[in-house]
Amino acid sequence: MTIDPQIPASDRLIDAAGKLFADRSFDAVSTREIAKVAGVNLSAISYHFDSKEGLYRAIFEKIVRDLKPVRVNFGHFLQTEMNKAGNDRRVLAKILARFIASLLDSIMAPENPRWRMRLIVREIQKPTDCFHIVLDGHINVMHDLVGILIAKILGEPVSSEHVRLTTQSLLMLCLQYALNEELVKARLGWRDIGPREIDKIRKSLTEMALRAVGLGEYIGIVEEE
Repeated sequence: MTIDPQIPASDRLIDAAGKLFADRSFDAVSTREIAKVAGVNLSAISYHFDSKEGLYRAIFEKIVRDLKPVRVNFGHFLQTEMNKAGNDRRVLAKILARFIASLLDSIMAPENPRWRMRLIVREIQKPTDCFHIVLDGHINVMHDLVGILIAKILGEPVSSEHVRLTTQSLLMLCLQYALNEELVKARLGWRDIGPREIDKIRKSLTEMALRAVGLGEYIGIVEEE
């Protein structure tokens, strides 16, 4: 691994530890290994983060900070487009399709660190004290924003269980493609997942999503536009 001395030691520690924790449990990763991968002295962990636990917490705090543009941009897009849409279901179908396309492009982008998603999933599956950092800081915000759109489409309260379950299902359908790329390639016979493959995924997900919320009649119109 090439160490860039221009990157602050604290950032190198977060990046190195994040990748290690994404693939192994907290207890299975030693501070000595983290320091070695980051190219810093072992004492740097206590200097910057007080402890291994402090470093683990800092990773999630940075993830939430790094994802802020995603939350802000989607919130602005949703508010602007829904104000224009009113009760026009054709326009609402277009908004949902655009969201799915945008989310897929974001999570499947080569520059999107896959370890970050794996670590979040690990924390969700085996929660620690850091669970609420990512839950409250990012997941709840995104789910609530998407839920506003789904509630409008379904004509139900945002707080309804049906809206929340539908929102959860749609988001997980999108995210699983980035989390299971090797499985997707194996099942589809793809050598790689590039723009052409992502477009195929997008079309399939958009069709399923529109049918799931009762907007199946607009599938052809959305694809044409």
